[in-house]
Amino acid sequence: MKCLLLSVFMFYATALCMGQSVKTSIYSIENSIVMVKNEFVSKMDYTNYSGIKPFSNISSVSFQSLDNQSNYHATFYRYNGWDGESGDFQSVDIKRNGRSIFQLDNQDGWVITSQCYEQLDSTTTLLYLVGQGYNSNPGFLTLVLLKNDVATLIFNKEFAISSVERANGIFTMYLQDGINEYIESSGTTVNNPGRYKINWENGLLYFNSQF
Repeated sequence: MKCLLLSVFMFYATALCMGQSVKTSIYSIENSIVMVKNEFVSKMDYTNYSGIKPFSNISSVSFQSLDNQSNYHATFYRYNGWDGESGDFQSVDIKRNGRSIFQLDNQDGWVITSQCYEQLDSTTTLLYLVGQGYNSNPGFLTLVLLKNDVATLIFNKEFAISSVERANGIFTMYLQDGINEYIESSGTTVNNPGRYKINWENGLLYFNSQF
């Protein structure tokens, strides 16, 4: 066992030293069940505040799986009395065919984006929520995998999205571990965030480190 762990460590260390991209699946699927990998899901701080309900409905989005079997509706809520606080909304609820299947709070806040889901295959849809950033620090990027009647939190880490694209049928989300800061007079960046990507390949989402 020690030899196996050492081999894995040496592989990653060698790849990093050689500047190679290290790719690993974000989750696995066993007997049609999505199995989460804990290293990709960080726990967010939560305080049981009083007076935050009833929530305010800020926005919502509806979409359908490509096989037409699942009608999803995601509603984004702001805490009561939290106008002007971090983010556009602090809570999300997802329904499938009218039944709630997922709820999550982020008290640091997420922001409303023009697009927040991607249909990966006929039965799999990805909902992605972008956290509120602070200075050069990104908020939590939250990825929820919707597959049939189950919603699974597969990724929750502090990353910013630099772009999302689908080229030649391949979905790719490009990430940074920091937000670019610029010298106002010249437009030159004063930091150099690490760059990563998540892509859909052979029925799974993979996290790729780029150096």
